[in-house]
Amino acid sequence: MTSYLIELVLFTALVITSLKTGRMVLELRRLRTEEASFRQSLVDAEAAINRAAHEVVMLRSEGIATIAALDAAIREGRALAERLDDAVRMAEIRQSVANDALPAESQGGGRVAPAAPTQENWLSLIESRLTSASAVNR
Repeated sequence: MTSYLIELVLFTALVITSLKTGRMVLELRRLRTEEASFRQSLVDAEAAINRAAHEVVMLRSEGIATIAALDAAIREGRALAERLDDAVRMAEIRQSVANDALPAESQGGGRVAPAAPTQENWLSLIESRLTSASAVNR
């Protein structure tokens, strides 16, 4: 009878071990499947990070090109504004010289044709205006 009892205990231990081994095999299969999906997720994440890094580099280079174009446009605008300021100053000087060259009686309100200034007079008036304008700009 003791041998039956021992055989029953051993058989029960064998069944329990078999059941646990079967569960472990299923668990290992599940882990391998999860590992494969985890590995694929890591590969996908690495590819996404590489694409994002490439986009950052492209945006940086496009930004640098845009900034360079803006800088060139700003420099061109400043040069144009400077030329316009010079043109306005020259027009004001010419108008002032032309007004200075008018006879005194025509400035009082009577419309008399302005006398044509001589070239020497004209040049000396422009030089005096430019000298005073350059002193003011400093």
